[in-house]
Amino acid sequence: MKIGIIGLPSSGKTTLFNALTRGKAETGDFGGSRSANIGVAHVPDARVDRLTGIYKPKKTIYAEVTYVDLPGSISGELFEGDALSQLQQVDAILLVARAFEDESVPHMDGSVDYRRDIEKVAFDIIFADIALLERRIERLTDGQNKMKVADREQAVKNVETLKRLQTELEDGTAFRERELDDAESKAISDTFTISSLPLLVALNIDENAIADTASLEQELAGILTGKSTGGAAICGSLEAELVGMPAEEEAEMRAGLDAGESGLSRMIKLSYEVLGLNSFLTVGEDEVRAWTISAGTLAPMAAGTVHSDIERGFIRAETVAYDDFIECGSMAEARNRGQYRQEGRDYVIKDGDIVNFLFSV
Repeated sequence: MKIGIIGLPSSGKTTLFNALTRGKAETGDFGGSRSANIGVAHVPDARVDRLTGIYKPKKTIYAEVTYVDLPGSISGELFEGDALSQLQQVDAILLVARAFEDESVPHMDGSVDYRRDIEKVAFDIIFADIALLERRIERLTDGQNKMKVADREQAVKNVETLKRLQTELEDGTAFRERELDDAESKAISDTFTISSLPLLVALNIDENAIADTASLEQELAGILTGKSTGGAAICGSLEAELVGMPAEEEAEMRAGLDAGESGLSRMIKLSYEVLGLNSFLTVGEDEVRAWTISAGTLAPMAAGTVHSDIERGFIRAETVAYDDFIECGSMAEARNRGQYRQEGRDYVIKDGDIVNFLFSV
């Protein structure tokens, strides 16, 4: 999973990037840099920790999330230059919206208003998509004279469809909000659209607002009412400070501040929920590992995340739910109780399934 981080100047997006990835990227509009910061975060998973303690494997591998902190600009233009090409490679957008006051870091609009900022960025995304469709329309229109009759007729239909989609964008309907029919999918197949990406919002709050996290997140939920959206309130500066501490000190500090679970854990849970993802597990003396898949993935396709040969030669999946395995205490006991099952091609892998794939190639 790859998530692109965007935000208006002085929103604290690079600070949050550092907190999520334990990175040390320079904050403050990238110090003049125009390159993206890229970091990888391990997905915290107590199930993997528990299974590692049981199997004591040579390796423990957590699921991973790659965060791309997209280059900012003093003007607040979010979708220019390298940023657009970077967005084409991500699975979701994480918008960092400023909700903290800091007189030494003035807001570009002169005041802090996260509702206004979220609305502005949502508008910018829509506007960028309108421009992307316009360029597609121009290419189709300009090239019609060189096309064969059948291709020209299809191009005319595609232009009509694209103009209709533009009108819907102008009315404020993001692509993530609707299902495309066959004609629309065909017309837009060669065009990347930003508003089709799921949208996560991290409300970057003051440390003294941590106690108001629940109410702030209720307000966010009232703003982010569309499909494939979600939000969480996080104190980026505190999170960046805490991740640099030893685990025991971090836990003590969180307890003292009533800061709850880590910002990384909360953002990843939100990401999994909005993107419709879950994890299955593989275990053994060599390796305990978590694998990320889309909810509803059938067993052969899940096997393909481990290796393409396993999907190609899939025979069946041997599986037990994590909670059942822990209750049984061993695979042998899980078999005795009928919790360790043989599943075929039509089986949908569940979150927390411990799976062994049988295959032949």
